[in-house]
Amino acid sequence: MKATSKASKSASRIDLHMHSTASDGRLSPTAVVQRAADQGVRLMALTDHDTLEGLPEAQAAAAQCGIDCIPGIELSARWARGVVHIVGLDIDITTPILLEGVARQQIERRQRAVRIAERLTRAGISDITERLERLAQGVPGRAHFARALVEQGAVSTVQAAFERYLKRGRPGYAAVEWARIEEVVAWIHAAGGIAVFAHPLRYGLSRGALRAAIQAFVDAGGQSIEVANGGGGRDDHVAAAALARRFGLTGSKGSDFHDPDFPWIEIGRLAPLPPDIPAVWKRFRETPAESVSG
Repeated sequence: MKATSKASKSASRIDLHMHSTASDGRLSPTAVVQRAADQGVRLMALTDHDTLEGLPEAQAAAAQCGIDCIPGIELSARWARGVVHIVGLDIDITTPILLEGVARQQIERRQRAVRIAERLTRAGISDITERLERLAQGVPGRAHFARALVEQGAVSTVQAAFERYLKRGRPGYAAVEWARIEEVVAWIHAAGGIAVFAHPLRYGLSRGALRAAIQAFVDAGGQSIEVANGGGGRDDHVAAAALARRFGLTGSKGSDFHDPDFPWIEIGRLAPLPPDIPAVWKRFRETPAESVSG
């Protein structure tokens, strides 16, 4: 399911990482695409967490807006020292191996949601399940729990919800046995896609641990890394570019947009790639990437 280019995009914006209500975003797939179009984006990817459900709606909306919407997904992946996120771009969403993998991830997400709800109830948070039914259209993620905690008045902000209840070691934390990093990359490759190491500077890892995680990704066949990511400053951009060079990876750009109430992570507001780093969108199969600049 590929989009068709409408016109030259020599001055267009590119954003290859954003979320909708199909996972833990606040806007519908249609509204995300419209916001992207309003921001001047002409090449985008909807990359909801461990689900493909929003893609048909997003691509239909993109066709109406005259922009290219590349099929994508953000998959949670386990490696030796923790969890990282791998974005799959330019994927065939009908691929059986990918669909089986996504179904497996969804089972893990459902089981985690049950455990989080039980633990928050034991911590004295009441009516959390009822709130989630209204806030989450699909399987509730941690962001949905955070919003429910804010709505209930248990905390004042989403960030405070993570700090007090949802991060590792807190009362509502529940571990997940995600698929291994090599499995996740294999699913993306089976679907004809490109595997991208997402937001490398946001895991809180030491320099050595981050390099080990990226090496595991490269060993699994990973091809690209997000060099420009929403919410990151110039230092993060420079550091991510250095990692792309060190590991011989192409560069990607993605805001990781979730919520219009967070204006510092806006769709399309991303720095250009350094000229010496090959752009991942030049490797897409059916998008005329030669007409797209980043």
